[in-house]
Amino acid sequence: MQPFILFDQIHLFTLLLTYGVIVIAIFWIRSQSTDRIQYARVSVGILLLTHAVMQVFNAYSYQLAWQEAIPLHMCDFSKITIGLYLLGYGSRFFHCAFFWGVIPASMALLTPALTYTFPDPEYVNFYYGHGLILLGIGIALFVLNERPYFKDFLFVVGITLLLTLIIYIINLILGADANFWYLKDKPQGDTIMNFFPSAPLHIFALIPAAIFAFFLTYLPFLIKDNMAIKDS
Repeated sequence: MQPFILFDQIHLFTLLLTYGVIVIAIFWIRSQSTDRIQYARVSVGILLLTHAVMQVFNAYSYQLAWQEAIPLHMCDFSKITIGLYLLGYGSRFFHCAFFWGVIPASMALLTPALTYTFPDPEYVNFYYGHGLILLGIGIALFVLNERPYFKDFLFVVGITLLLTLIIYIINLILGADANFWYLKDKPQGDTIMNFFPSAPLHIFALIPAAIFAFFLTYLPFLIKDNMAIKDS
């Protein structure tokens, strides 16, 4: 297998293909009847939850640390919550998936911590799984007309801070190879965390950066609401 190179031709083509399929799928689902939209909603929800369960087998297949079999990364949380939302659970699951998924999954696609490029199975699975997250959130936003409000932003920030403490303790319990939410160390490869202080001090930049990312995700809705107030 060839080593992964950030933003080489294969990586750029993969990004174009991933986002292209997501956009086409959302437009196609929007054009369908109510019954078919429901079928698509349930189907994507099942795919998301199945992918989360398959992580146990993927960690073994890709010879990753056994801790990686546990779906505790933020994108895993987003995958599970948007899957549950699409299967009919409440809007709170959408809110969590929205803030935990849009920027984190996009950043993962842009700067993945991968060793090998296509056609390595881990590479294919990585883009499939993170693409599913964005597809699920896109269906909720543009097909099912869900949206977050400022109170939802505050709710997710609060639950994220609580989970940060819990995940940090879990990392300590699981051992040196556990680095969920990148709380113990910065990820390998080129990411925005390269500009953060060295671990463990990086956590003091990571937490406000995550909250800022959540706010950026909500910002288009805030601007839209303010414009609507001015026009009324």
